[in-house]
Amino acid sequence: MQSTTNSARSYRVLTQEEREEIMIGVRRNESARSIASRLERNVSVISREIKNNSTEDFRYQAYWAQNRSERRRRKSRQRERLADHYIRQYIYEKLPLGWSPEQIAGRICLDIPGKHVSYETIYQYVFKKDRSLTKYLVCGRKNRRKRMHKRGKRILIPNRTGIEKRPANVNKREELGHWEADTAVSRQSKEALMVLQERTMGLTLLQKLPRCAPEEMNAALIARLKHFPETMRRTVTFDNGQENRHHNQLCDVLKIKTFFCNPYSSWEKGSVENAVGLTRREWPKKTNYALISDEEIATLEYRLNTRPRKRLGYITPLELLANVALSP
Repeated sequence: MQSTTNSARSYRVLTQEEREEIMIGVRRNESARSIASRLERNVSVISREIKNNSTEDFRYQAYWAQNRSERRRRKSRQRERLADHYIRQYIYEKLPLGWSPEQIAGRICLDIPGKHVSYETIYQYVFKKDRSLTKYLVCGRKNRRKRMHKRGKRILIPNRTGIEKRPANVNKREELGHWEADTAVSRQSKEALMVLQERTMGLTLLQKLPRCAPEEMNAALIARLKHFPETMRRTVTFDNGQENRHHNQLCDVLKIKTFFCNPYSSWEKGSVENAVGLTRREWPKKTNYALISDEEIATLEYRLNTRPRKRLGYITPLELLANVALSP
Protein backbone atom coordinates (compact mmCIF):
# COMPACT_ATOMS: atom_id res chain seq x y z
CA MET A 1 0.00 0.00 0.00
CA GLN A 2 2.90 2.32 0.81
CA SER A 3 4.46 1.80 -2.61
CA THR A 4 1.17 2.71 -4.30
CA THR A 5 1.02 5.96 -2.36
CA ASN A 6 4.58 6.85 -3.23
CA SER A 7 3.96 6.10 -6.90
CA ALA A 8 0.87 8.31 -6.95
CA ARG A 9 2.60 11.17 -5.15
CA SER A 10 5.81 11.07 -7.20
CA TYR A 11 4.29 12.94 -10.14
CA ARG A 12 3.14 15.96 -8.17
CA VAL A 13 5.13 19.17 -8.54
CA LEU A 14 7.36 19.81 -5.57
CA THR A 15 6.15 22.57 -3.27
CA GLN A 16 8.16 25.38 -1.71
CA GLU A 17 8.04 23.60 1.68
CA GLU A 18 9.31 20.35 0.17
CA ARG A 19 12.21 22.17 -1.50
CA GLU A 20 13.13 23.70 1.84
CA GLU A 21 13.21 20.22 3.35
CA ILE A 22 15.44 19.06 0.49
CA MET A 23 17.77 22.03 1.11
CA ILE A 24 18.02 21.13 4.81
CA GLY A 25 18.73 17.49 3.94
CA VAL A 26 21.44 18.45 1.41
CA ARG A 27 23.17 20.67 3.97
CA ARG A 28 23.10 17.80 6.45
CA ASN A 29 24.69 15.55 3.79
CA GLU A 30 21.68 13.23 3.79
CA SER A 31 21.32 10.86 0.89
CA ALA A 32 18.65 11.42 -1.74
CA ARG A 33 17.00 8.17 -0.64
CA SER A 34 16.77 9.39 2.98
CA ILE A 35 15.23 12.72 1.90
CA ALA A 36 12.80 10.91 -0.42
CA SER A 37 11.70 8.60 2.39
CA ARG A 38 11.02 11.52 4.72
CA LEU A 39 8.97 13.39 2.05
CA GLU A 40 7.27 10.19 0.80
CA ARG A 41 8.64 10.85 -2.68
CA ASN A 42 10.33 8.69 -5.27
CA VAL A 43 14.10 8.88 -4.94
CA SER A 44 14.45 9.75 -8.63
CA VAL A 45 12.33 12.88 -8.06
CA ILE A 46 14.69 14.09 -5.34
CA SER A 47 17.83 13.24 -7.33
CA ARG A 48 16.52 15.03 -10.42
CA GLU A 49 15.48 18.05 -8.36
CA ILE A 50 18.93 18.43 -6.78
CA LYS A 51 20.69 17.96 -10.11
CA ASN A 52 18.53 20.32 -12.16
CA ASN A 53 18.16 23.15 -9.67
CA SER A 54 21.57 23.36 -8.03
CA THR A 55 23.67 26.48 -8.61
CA GLU A 56 27.00 26.55 -10.45
CA ASP A 57 28.88 25.82 -7.24
CA PHE A 58 26.68 22.73 -6.70
CA ARG A 59 24.73 24.30 -3.86
CA TYR A 60 21.00 23.70 -3.61
CA GLN A 61 18.90 26.74 -2.62
CA ALA A 62 15.15 26.26 -2.15
CA TYR A 63 14.32 29.83 -3.18
CA TRP A 64 16.20 29.66 -6.50
CA ALA A 65 14.97 26.14 -7.17
CA GLN A 66 11.35 27.31 -6.80
CA ASN A 67 11.94 30.26 -9.15
CA ARG A 68 13.55 28.07 -11.79
CA SER A 69 10.72 25.57 -11.60
CA GLU A 70 8.05 28.23 -11.96
CA ARG A 71 9.91 29.81 -14.88
CA ARG A 72 10.15 26.48 -16.70
CA ARG A 73 6.46 25.80 -16.17
CA ARG A 74 5.49 29.19 -17.55
CA LYS A 75 7.59 28.67 -20.66
CA SER A 76 6.16 25.19 -21.20
CA ARG A 77 2.65 26.66 -21.33
CA GLN A 78 3.52 29.33 -23.84
CA ARG A 79 2.18 28.45 -27.25
CA GLU A 80 1.03 30.53 -30.16
CA ARG A 81 -2.63 31.40 -30.10
CA LEU A 82 -4.54 30.68 -33.31
CA ALA A 83 -1.63 28.86 -34.92
CA ASP A 84 -3.91 27.60 -37.69
CA HIS A 85 -3.51 29.89 -40.71
CA TYR A 86 -7.03 29.30 -42.05
CA ILE A 87 -8.71 30.07 -38.73
CA ARG A 88 -6.64 33.23 -38.29
CA GLN A 89 -7.41 34.37 -41.83
CA TYR A 90 -11.13 33.74 -41.26
CA ILE A 91 -11.08 35.87 -38.12
CA TYR A 92 -9.28 38.75 -39.86
CA GLU A 93 -11.88 38.56 -42.61
CA LYS A 94 -15.01 38.48 -40.44
CA LEU A 95 -14.17 40.84 -37.55
CA PRO A 96 -14.13 43.94 -39.83
CA LEU A 97 -17.60 42.89 -41.04
CA GLY A 98 -18.95 43.44 -37.54
CA TRP A 99 -19.11 39.78 -36.55
CA SER A 100 -18.59 39.08 -32.88
CA PRO A 101 -16.06 36.42 -31.75
CA GLU A 102 -18.96 34.21 -30.69
CA GLN A 103 -20.53 34.46 -34.15
CA ILE A 104 -17.20 33.67 -35.78
CA ALA A 105 -16.67 30.65 -33.52
CA GLY A 106 -20.15 29.35 -34.22
CA ARG A 107 -20.04 29.88 -37.98
CA ILE A 108 -16.52 28.76 -38.89
CA CYS A 109 -17.40 25.06 -38.74
CA LEU A 110 -20.10 25.69 -41.37
CA ASP A 111 -17.86 27.67 -43.72
CA ILE A 112 -14.67 25.67 -43.17
CA PRO A 113 -15.57 22.08 -42.26
CA GLY A 114 -13.23 20.56 -39.73
CA LYS A 115 -12.10 23.88 -38.25
CA HIS A 116 -13.11 24.80 -34.72
CA VAL A 117 -12.16 27.65 -32.40
CA SER A 118 -13.45 28.95 -29.09
CA TYR A 119 -14.69 32.52 -28.97
CA GLU A 120 -12.67 32.95 -25.76
CA THR A 121 -9.54 32.07 -27.76
CA ILE A 122 -10.45 34.77 -30.27
CA TYR A 123 -10.87 37.33 -27.49
CA GLN A 124 -7.50 36.36 -26.00
CA TYR A 125 -5.84 36.64 -29.40
CA VAL A 126 -7.33 40.11 -29.97
CA PHE A 127 -6.42 41.51 -26.56
CA LYS A 128 -3.05 39.81 -26.07
CA LYS A 129 -1.70 39.28 -29.58
CA ASP A 130 -3.15 41.88 -31.96
CA ARG A 131 -4.81 44.77 -30.18
CA SER A 132 -5.41 46.54 -33.48
CA LEU A 133 -8.45 44.27 -33.82
CA THR A 134 -10.13 45.70 -30.71
CA LYS A 135 -11.65 48.47 -32.82
CA TYR A 136 -13.89 45.87 -34.45
CA LEU A 137 -15.33 44.63 -31.15
CA VAL A 138 -18.49 46.04 -29.62
CA CYS A 139 -17.25 49.19 -27.92
CA GLY A 140 -18.66 51.16 -25.04
CA ARG A 141 -17.65 53.59 -22.36
CA LYS A 142 -15.04 52.39 -19.88
CA ASN A 143 -17.25 53.54 -17.03
CA ARG A 144 -20.99 53.22 -17.28
CA ARG A 145 -22.93 56.35 -16.66
CA LYS A 146 -25.82 56.26 -14.28
CA ARG A 147 -29.05 56.63 -16.16
CA MET A 148 -31.14 59.58 -15.06
CA HIS A 149 -34.82 59.40 -15.95
CA LYS A 150 -37.21 62.27 -15.80
CA ARG A 151 -40.56 61.22 -14.44
CA GLY A 152 -43.95 62.63 -15.16
CA LYS A 153 -43.53 63.21 -18.90
CA ARG A 154 -46.86 63.01 -20.71
CA ILE A 155 -47.45 60.40 -23.41
CA LEU A 156 -48.81 62.12 -26.52
CA ILE A 157 -49.38 59.06 -28.69
CA PRO A 158 -53.11 58.90 -29.54
CA ASN A 159 -54.85 55.54 -29.49
CA ARG A 160 -51.73 53.74 -28.36
CA THR A 161 -51.92 50.10 -27.25
CA GLY A 162 -49.47 49.08 -24.55
CA ILE A 163 -47.01 46.26 -24.99
CA GLU A 164 -48.71 44.33 -22.20
CA LYS A 165 -51.58 43.68 -24.65
CA ARG A 166 -49.29 42.36 -27.35
CA PRO A 167 -49.87 38.63 -28.08
CA ALA A 168 -47.80 36.43 -25.79
CA ASN A 169 -46.46 34.35 -28.68
CA VAL A 170 -44.49 37.37 -29.92
CA ASN A 171 -41.98 36.84 -27.11
CA LYS A 172 -41.39 33.24 -28.17
CA ARG A 173 -40.03 34.27 -31.60
CA GLU A 174 -41.81 31.32 -33.20
CA GLU A 175 -44.02 33.26 -35.64
CA LEU A 176 -42.87 35.51 -38.47
CA GLY A 177 -44.10 39.03 -39.02
CA HIS A 178 -43.50 40.70 -35.66
CA TRP A 179 -41.31 43.81 -35.98
CA GLU A 180 -39.70 46.39 -33.75
CA ALA A 181 -38.92 49.93 -34.94
CA ASP A 182 -36.66 52.70 -33.69
CA THR A 183 -34.67 55.68 -34.95
CA ALA A 184 -31.06 56.74 -34.60
CA VAL A 185 -30.79 60.51 -34.46
CA SER A 186 -27.93 63.00 -34.33
CA ARG A 187 -27.56 66.63 -33.29
CA GLN A 188 -25.40 67.18 -36.36
CA SER A 189 -28.30 66.97 -38.81
CA LYS A 190 -32.07 66.82 -39.03
CA GLU A 191 -31.78 63.59 -41.01
CA ALA A 192 -32.18 60.35 -39.06
CA LEU A 193 -31.90 56.62 -39.59
CA MET A 194 -34.90 54.33 -39.24
CA VAL A 195 -34.04 50.86 -37.96
CA LEU A 196 -36.58 48.07 -38.34
CA GLN A 197 -36.03 44.49 -37.17
CA GLU A 198 -38.10 41.34 -37.46
CA ARG A 199 -37.98 39.45 -34.17
CA THR A 200 -37.93 35.83 -35.37
CA MET A 201 -35.42 35.98 -38.23
CA GLY A 202 -33.46 38.98 -36.97
CA LEU A 203 -33.86 40.61 -40.39
CA THR A 204 -32.82 44.27 -40.20
CA LEU A 205 -34.06 47.04 -42.51
CA LEU A 206 -32.45 50.48 -42.63
CA GLN A 207 -33.84 53.65 -44.20
CA LYS A 208 -32.65 57.25 -44.05
CA LEU A 209 -35.32 59.75 -43.00
CA PRO A 210 -35.27 63.38 -44.24
CA ARG A 211 -36.27 64.25 -40.67
CA CYS A 212 -37.39 62.39 -37.59
CA ALA A 213 -41.09 63.16 -37.92
CA PRO A 214 -44.36 61.14 -38.16
CA GLU A 215 -44.88 61.62 -41.91
CA GLU A 216 -41.36 60.55 -42.82
CA MET A 217 -41.40 57.64 -40.39
CA ASN A 218 -44.65 56.27 -41.77
CA ALA A 219 -43.51 56.69 -45.38
CA ALA A 220 -40.33 54.73 -44.69
CA LEU A 221 -42.17 51.96 -42.85
CA ILE A 222 -44.74 51.57 -45.61
CA ALA A 223 -42.06 51.60 -48.33
CA ARG A 224 -40.06 48.84 -46.66
CA LEU A 225 -42.91 46.60 -45.47
CA LYS A 226 -45.45 46.81 -48.29
CA HIS A 227 -43.52 44.28 -50.41
CA PHE A 228 -43.77 41.59 -47.72
CA PRO A 229 -46.77 39.24 -47.62
CA GLU A 230 -49.39 39.74 -44.91
CA THR A 231 -47.92 36.84 -42.92
CA MET A 232 -44.82 39.00 -42.55
CA ARG A 233 -46.80 42.04 -41.38
CA ARG A 234 -48.49 41.11 -38.12
CA THR A 235 -47.29 43.58 -35.45
CA VAL A 236 -44.80 46.39 -34.97
CA THR A 237 -43.62 47.66 -31.58
CA PHE A 238 -42.50 51.27 -31.02
CA ASP A 239 -41.25 53.42 -28.19
CA ASN A 240 -43.08 56.62 -27.27
CA GLY A 241 -41.17 58.96 -29.59
CA GLN A 242 -43.27 61.59 -31.33
CA GLU A 243 -42.23 60.28 -34.75
CA ASN A 244 -44.60 57.35 -34.07
CA ARG A 245 -47.63 59.55 -33.48
CA HIS A 246 -49.39 58.62 -36.74
CA HIS A 247 -49.21 54.87 -36.21
CA ASN A 248 -52.90 54.45 -37.09
CA GLN A 249 -52.06 55.04 -40.75
CA LEU A 250 -49.94 51.91 -40.70
CA CYS A 251 -52.90 49.90 -39.48
CA ASP A 252 -54.96 51.17 -42.43
CA VAL A 253 -52.33 50.74 -45.15
CA LEU A 254 -50.38 47.66 -44.03
CA LYS A 255 -53.09 45.97 -41.95
CA ILE A 256 -50.58 45.70 -39.15
CA LYS A 257 -51.17 46.07 -35.41
CA THR A 258 -49.09 48.55 -33.43
CA PHE A 259 -47.94 48.33 -29.82
CA PHE A 260 -45.93 50.67 -27.61
CA CYS A 261 -43.38 50.14 -24.85
CA ASN A 262 -44.00 51.48 -21.40
CA PRO A 263 -42.55 54.96 -20.70
CA TYR A 264 -38.77 54.92 -20.20
CA SER A 265 -38.66 51.18 -20.99
CA SER A 266 -37.04 50.98 -24.43
CA TRP A 267 -35.46 47.72 -23.31
CA GLU A 268 -38.86 46.10 -23.92
CA LYS A 269 -37.98 46.18 -27.63
CA GLY A 270 -34.47 44.91 -27.09
CA SER A 271 -34.01 43.40 -30.56
CA VAL A 272 -34.12 46.70 -32.39
CA GLU A 273 -32.19 48.45 -29.61
CA ASN A 274 -29.38 46.00 -30.26
CA ALA A 275 -29.64 46.66 -34.00
CA VAL A 276 -29.36 50.41 -33.39
CA GLY A 277 -26.23 49.72 -31.35
CA LEU A 278 -24.75 47.84 -34.29
CA THR A 279 -25.35 50.81 -36.58
CA ARG A 280 -23.64 53.04 -34.01
CA ARG A 281 -20.50 50.97 -34.44
CA GLU A 282 -20.43 52.11 -38.06
CA TRP A 283 -21.79 55.62 -37.50
CA PRO A 284 -21.19 56.76 -33.91
CA LYS A 285 -23.22 59.43 -32.17
CA LYS A 286 -22.77 62.94 -33.60
CA THR A 287 -22.57 61.44 -37.08
CA ASN A 288 -24.06 63.69 -39.75
CA TYR A 289 -26.57 61.40 -41.42
CA ALA A 290 -26.94 63.86 -44.29
CA LEU A 291 -23.47 62.83 -45.45
CA ILE A 292 -24.33 59.12 -45.55
CA SER A 293 -25.44 57.87 -48.96
CA ASP A 294 -28.20 55.37 -49.64
CA GLU A 295 -25.54 53.01 -51.01
CA GLU A 296 -23.67 53.06 -47.70
CA ILE A 297 -26.89 52.35 -45.82
CA ALA A 298 -27.71 49.45 -48.16
CA THR A 299 -24.20 48.06 -47.67
CA LEU A 300 -24.52 48.13 -43.88
CA GLU A 301 -27.98 46.56 -44.09
CA TYR A 302 -26.53 43.70 -46.14
CA ARG A 303 -23.67 43.22 -43.66
CA LEU A 304 -26.06 43.07 -40.71
CA ASN A 305 -28.25 40.53 -42.47
CA THR A 306 -25.32 38.30 -43.40
CA ARG A 307 -24.05 38.03 -39.82
CA PRO A 308 -24.63 34.54 -38.33
CA ARG A 309 -26.99 34.48 -35.36
CA LYS A 310 -26.43 32.19 -32.39
CA ARG A 311 -30.14 31.66 -31.73
CA LEU A 312 -30.60 30.63 -35.38
CA GLY A 313 -27.89 27.99 -35.19
CA TYR A 314 -25.44 30.46 -36.77
CA ILE A 315 -27.57 30.81 -39.89
CA THR A 316 -27.82 34.35 -41.28
CA PRO A 317 -31.14 36.22 -41.53
CA LEU A 318 -30.85 36.36 -45.33
CA GLU A 319 -30.30 32.62 -45.53
CA LEU A 320 -33.36 32.04 -43.36
CA LEU A 321 -35.40 34.51 -45.42
CA ALA A 322 -34.46 32.63 -48.58
CA ASN A 323 -35.60 29.36 -47.03
CA VAL A 324 -38.90 30.96 -46.00
CA ALA A 325 -39.44 32.36 -49.48
CA LEU A 326 -38.73 28.98 -51.11
CA SER A 327 -41.03 27.03 -48.78
CA PRO A 328 -44.59 26.40 -50.09
